[in-house]
Amino acid sequence: MEFLGIGYQELLLVLVLLLVVVGPERLPAVAYQLGRAVRTLQTYARAVRDEFSDEIGYVEEQYKTIKGEVDTTRATLRQEEAKLNAELREATEPIRLATEELTKDPALTAGTPASASGGNADADVKPEPENAPPPLVF
Repeated sequence: MEFLGIGYQELLLVLVLLLVVVGPERLPAVAYQLGRAVRTLQTYARAVRDEFSDEIGYVEEQYKTIKGEVDTTRATLRQEEAKLNAELREATEPIRLATEELTKDPALTAGTPASASGGNADADVKPEPENAPPPLVF
């Protein structure tokens, strides 16, 4: 089993070197200080983890609140869209029916200017004078 890439053999070697460098008299004091340092690091790590958990919880709560508001707004907008579409259909229905009547009845379309002039749509166009300026081109 390895911890941080250090196996049992490497850990034993580090402990032996620590015993040689520090000496047997100071080894208990160094071990105590090392234990306190590890405990302090664990406390800091736990505090950071708890703070991140609190912040993530707050962000998730805000997300749920905003998502609920967006869903409510979306539903309201869809209802308004449906109402406006219904009103638009009601307003355009008479125009659509009148257009259908005009296209179905050939007697009503016979009175239009294009058909009254014999179908010659160019007869109503005025010729341009000979000395007219050329058209503006942009």
